[in-house]
Amino acid sequence: MRHCRHSGFRWAVFIAVALLVAAPGCAKRAPDGTRLPKVAKTPKPAKPPTDRYSKYTTQEIFDLAMKKLEHKSYFKSRELLQKVLGRQDTTPDLIARVHMGLADAYFRDGGLLNLAEALSRYTNFLTFYPNDARADYAQYQLGLCYLRQAASPDRDQTQARKALAELTKIEATYPNSEYVAAADKEASKARELLAEHDFRIGNFYFRRKAYTGAVQRLREVLEGYPGYSRKDRLYLILGQSLIGLKKDDEGRLYLEKLVAEFPASRWAEDAREFLKRPVQTANGGS
Repeated sequence: MRHCRHSGFRWAVFIAVALLVAAPGCAKRAPDGTRLPKVAKTPKPAKPPTDRYSKYTTQEIFDLAMKKLEHKSYFKSRELLQKVLGRQDTTPDLIARVHMGLADAYFRDGGLLNLAEALSRYTNFLTFYPNDARADYAQYQLGLCYLRQAASPDRDQTQARKALAELTKIEATYPNSEYVAAADKEASKARELLAEHDFRIGNFYFRRKAYTGAVQRLREVLEGYPGYSRKDRLYLILGQSLIGLKKDDEGRLYLEKLVAEFPASRWAEDAREFLKRPVQTANGGS
């Protein structure tokens, strides 16, 4: 009798477990025996992202941004500077410094898009802070932005012209600025690009024996850019172009200048050979 009781109990437990495993949802049923729908779990609210800089002071974040800038972490520097602008306790002076820092971060990052953004920010700085102690620096950087976007001499030189215009403003607007000498040096690079551009156009006319156009362009180079580095080559082409227009006397003056000023130039020998030729008359005779 005892054995039967134990056996029946074990069978009852076995059947109950089997039913639970086979139909785990059966535990939740209505009084009529129908299965109740499962209740969706309410998702836990997402935790707001933690700001690791929340305990930093505004000045500390700015100082860290400047360190990132010096270590060439330009993106991180810009990110931190934007945080400074978002702080309510940011002072007007610090706001100006942040705008300058953002412009510098874009400028140093390089690339046409970043330079365009830097140019815009330096321009805005000069617009909103014209009397700031850093205005001369912003003006200098503005010129550099244009110069770094300048094309090669055989392309359009709009950017080089803008660079020259902005760089020459330094001495005119801020005569005591520490950037006057540096601006003049960079302006010389812009002048060289513009002179080379015009020289190539003059040479183009010369090669096609369009001497009038060649003379006009080459004279413009001499008058507008007296420091042009390829003046020896220019003298040769200008002299030959004038001789081609039957203006031997004037043409020979430029050839003589070439020999006198650049005796070791590779073009001086060509000038000497030209000078050995007989002078042409107005009608083209010898």
